[in-house]
Amino acid sequence: MSANSRRTGLAALIVASLCAQAQAQQSEAKRIRGTAIERLLAGKEYSDGVHWRYSFRPDGGVVGYAMSRRQDLRWRVSDDSLCWRAEGAQEDCFEVWISGSSVQLLPQGIGTPFEGIVSRLLP
Repeated sequence: MSANSRRTGLAALIVASLCAQAQAQQSEAKRIRGTAIERLLAGKEYSDGVHWRYSFRPDGGVVGYAMSRRQDLRWRVSDDSLCWRAEGAQEDCFEVWISGSSVQLLPQGIGTPFEGIVSRLLP
């Protein structure tokens, strides 16, 4: 067997393994609803670790930073979804899914999904 065919075979094996892992993670995901959303987020920070972070205060306020721009939002749980809005803006609502330490916010309607980690909010 040539070195090229061994590399091609190894690459195919790695891709197949990664696809299997991604499928397993998706099937492990569990939707969080109602008061479980509040318990998950109140007093916590949700972040991708690089581009954005949202600090969820227990009083319903959110201080967000996205690409170094500050956002002041209000959050609530409605119909088993997380909803937030900036003053004078349209409310955006998301289904909340958790898989291991990863939390996904999937928009209801048009929008961008978020995937990040929830951690304790530092004072």
